Amino acid sequence: MTGGNGARRILQVGSGFSSWGGAELHMVNLATALASRGNDVIVAARPGEFVARETERRGLKTVGLTCCKQQDWRDSAGFRRLLRTFRPHVVHVHTSYDYFVAPVLARLSGVPVVLMSRHVPFRIKPGLSRFLYGKAFFTRIIALSDSVRQTLLASGIDAAKIVTIHHGTDTDAFRAQSARSSGAIRAEWNIPTDAFLVGMAGRLIPDKGVAVFLEALATRPDAFGVVIGDGPLEAELRAYTAAVPGLAARIVFAGFRADIADAIGALDALVLASTWAEPCAAVVQQAMALSKPVIGTNIGGTPEMVGGGETGLLVPPGDALALAAAIATLAADPGRRERMGAAGRTRVESCFTLAGMTDKVEDLYGMLLSQAARNS
Repeated sequence: MTGGNGARRILQVGSGFSSWGGAELHMVNLATALASRGNDVIVAARPGEFVARETERRGLKTVGLTCCKQQDWRDSAGFRRLLRTFRPHVVHVHTSYDYFVAPVLARLSGVPVVLMSRHVPFRIKPGLSRFLYGKAFFTRIIALSDSVRQTLLASGIDAAKIVTIHHGTDTDAFRAQSARSSGAIRAEWNIPTDAFLVGMAGRLIPDKGVAVFLEALATRPDAFGVVIGDGPLEAELRAYTAAVPGLAARIVFAGFRADIADAIGALDALVLASTWAEPCAAVVQQAMALSKPVIGTNIGGTPEMVGGGETGLLVPPGDALALAAAIATLAADPGRRERMGAAGRTRVESCFTLAGMTDKVEDLYGMLLSQAARNS
């Protein structure tokens, strides 16, 4: 059940993705890795949006399909045509908007393995959704962290249906992207080379806790901060920074950076101040790959990556005073920062690589396809 040439035909579905972010990059990186291993991979994605542009740039087979809500059937004919011509062994969906149309059509088409990757920490509603996701549609549900697995269990999904496979980063490739020195980046930001610099990277939305980060830095005149990314809160965050005496001189809004490895490389520590339960934030793994200590919130999958006290520090979400204290702890101890950074690099390379993640996904595909073959 692997195709005449031995390659598995795998359809990765992200037709619900309308922007860029961790889940989008996760799917693109997984599809790229699977294709590089000889699998026949097609990505279904919204035409013109980030996922389609990126998969096309990487040379992956890409089909333009769109879902703007769970029961958006506008492109159902396109899905049916793709399923009929490609005849995938595996259909793997990655966004909640794709949790209905693609699985229904895949099941009707006789696709042997249909999977959901669960990228969010929200419970599944009881009733029809629980039945469809937990029993009717999906052969397995991949939880991106153990915290997501626990949420699925609390939603009433059978434990045997759930597999935890953490997000993984191509650590070697990420480090190779770094082309400019820390000093050059800091000069661009007008930050002294000997200053203690902490930064956040991500979308400027409420759940990321950027306001908490700025509030914490307002109490630490010995620290500089950089906010890497853009989003709807930028004007509000800039206004807050300008209103606090002395803060604007120590904060840089760097905007979206394609050279994220260089930007993180210029930091002394990365902060993830999220107030929601981030399942498995890629930026944490990226910082660890660059030997940077991480200050994260103690919810979601972040504690699974950041061993509190070993590779970084953990603080309660929304607690600016605790975050300020953690920043002060690392600012005062360069030796500890170095030890944490080294431990973080060892940990990410042992537990959270793209290759390791892809191994586990491929093994899961193979096991489920073998089961389907025995039961057919």
